[in-house]
Amino acid sequence: MLNIDIQGNTKLLGTLPVKEIFNQCGAMCIKNTGVAHGNELLAYLPNLGFSEEEQFYEGGRTSKNWQEKWAEKGLRRMDHYPAHLFLLPNNEIQYQRSFPNRVLFFHSIQPESGGRINVHSASKVTDFICAQGDQGTKLYDKIAKYGMTIEVGFLDKNHPQKSDNYFKSWQEVCETEDPAHALQSVSSQIEKYDECWWKKDGDHDVLMTRITLSSVFKDSRDGNDYLRFPRIAANGPSAINGFRRFPLGDGRDLSAAELQILRNAYNATKEGAALKQGDLILMDNIRYGHSREPYQGKREILLSMAGFETI
Repeated sequence: MLNIDIQGNTKLLGTLPVKEIFNQCGAMCIKNTGVAHGNELLAYLPNLGFSEEEQFYEGGRTSKNWQEKWAEKGLRRMDHYPAHLFLLPNNEIQYQRSFPNRVLFFHSIQPESGGRINVHSASKVTDFICAQGDQGTKLYDKIAKYGMTIEVGFLDKNHPQKSDNYFKSWQEVCETEDPAHALQSVSSQIEKYDECWWKKDGDHDVLMTRITLSSVFKDSRDGNDYLRFPRIAANGPSAINGFRRFPLGDGRDLSAAELQILRNAYNATKEGAALKQGDLILMDNIRYGHSREPYQGKREILLSMAGFETI
């Protein structure tokens, strides 16, 4: 990741050839921007490659109870996941067929400690996996052949653990109180779901969903294939995490040894910086994934997304 310190000279955000630099390196951190709040950043978004015409507005599974979604038009709040979690590498909006090809993270409120954002090169992750001998090569071939499945459920709004769950309720997702209408609504959203069904958890219904997506994406800009970061569940399926699972596209779970190879690859390829208020990261959402380390105290990251790709 390229690091640029503009030493508080905010005007440089509007004059630097950011798009050209970013296209070459794929991930860059601009430090000491002199910008304190999201509304001050809006004027510079076009030069950074995030104009209103280029914005990607789709996606978002998190509950309104966990975040007020939009800070400003074109900037949405993140950090809806619990602070104690280490969020493993992922591509932004990885759970549906369309996604942005670039993202911007603006550090709006600095926590007391922790919270570092890391970027991970998809090419370096692939090289690491394939360097692990026969087991690594077979793992990559398996992921590339079958793709990865994302299985997640939406709790009833009255579920006793809903307050601990960081996804929307099925009533929020479907904008209805009627289970039949909810199932019909989700079934029609082929952009986001391959199938859906009801699961009983005690006395409450959970609307389960599943989608299988290719784990290798050909970038039309350079013609190269890039690994889409396979998700790893930190814990087993539970109401708190929406009973989520990340099996292969053929339904099989990766073995403990295979998951460890992925964890090692993610750890070996991380590049990051301790951000301060006003710092920002620009990241190619195809060539790179991102992760987040645990933190303490209040923290706010504003996200902007641009470009449109379909897998």
